[in-house]
Amino acid sequence: MSANPAASFTTDFATALIERHRFEEAFVFWHARHADDAPGALAALAALSREAARGRQHQLAASYHAMHTALRRGSRWYPGMLAERLLPLHDVAVSSHRLRHDAAQLAYLHQLGLLGDAFPPIIARYRRLAARLETRFENRQLTRHAPARPDRRALLSTDEQDAIDEAYDRIIHLRPTPCVAQPFSSHALAAARRSQPAHGITVIDDFLSNQALDELWRFCVQSTIWFGEQGHGRLGASYDHGFNCPLLVQVAQGVFDDGRQLLNIRAGKHPPRLPGESLHGAVEGYKVQLWLTPDTANLEPAGGGMVVRDQDGRTRHIPYRQNRAVLFDARLAHGAASCHFRDDHASARIEVALLYASK
Repeated sequence: MSANPAASFTTDFATALIERHRFEEAFVFWHARHADDAPGALAALAALSREAARGRQHQLAASYHAMHTALRRGSRWYPGMLAERLLPLHDVAVSSHRLRHDAAQLAYLHQLGLLGDAFPPIIARYRRLAARLETRFENRQLTRHAPARPDRRALLSTDEQDAIDEAYDRIIHLRPTPCVAQPFSSHALAAARRSQPAHGITVIDDFLSNQALDELWRFCVQSTIWFGEQGHGRLGASYDHGFNCPLLVQVAQGVFDDGRQLLNIRAGKHPPRLPGESLHGAVEGYKVQLWLTPDTANLEPAGGGMVVRDQDGRTRHIPYRQNRAVLFDARLAHGAASCHFRDDHASARIEVALLYASK
């Protein structure tokens, strides 16, 4: 990649460590070699990941992405060995909804014994700040005669940012989720690789194996990777910012066998109640959308899924089912249906979206 012998040695040695599953050693080595040039380190890791992806070395690409994320969004708890060299966060804009979500997730992880006694005070600070923001917005809205929205974001004062800076917008916990022997159910791949029906939509139930489904759902519920805010209380997780584990990459690269390129991996999490989305499309590619949350969390079983306008112009309503995959041309107009799920952290509606290049 580089004519610089020192840079080539750094890359080759880090790659050798990654290929031997010695991620922490690779990260420490890489960080030490780029200690005085964090932006350069981030750019180099992103370039290495793209290069590996072009060569269809997906697990290697994912490992470089993981190092990028650890450097960009690391905390004193993850990866933990470089707490004194964390990159600072600047001009953080937050919403009360995001703060309450993050507080609920940290409380859930603390209850599971995955976080230590440092976290109850952090959780309390999140909740106090969320209440303060809600009061601030309510007072503003009273003068404007408009309802306050909990997903409205505001820049924090220096004192407010200092109160949450060590944890907010950083990875606190990333659940280890390795590959499994059998990621798909016995019928899933044959159904996914079959010729697309004329209307352009394929629905496959029981898509993942039971083990892969459970592991991937737990990864999404436990990992503190929900950094994106998408309006109406929806949160997003992206491959570039922590939505990345060996099992996810194994699933994404295993769906098709025709050499099509994987373009994007993302996840979405919905609040307990959400109105239906406006239909959108016009993205070139082929999409696989997969739902992970157990059906027992869905309080309206006939809904909660998605709406797609097929190639014949008909609007199709596809109900939510755990482990249901919907495959379709991403140019088709589509959006999430209205949903009503139980109001607790582990019951949030979670979807995974994989975008591939068209054949």
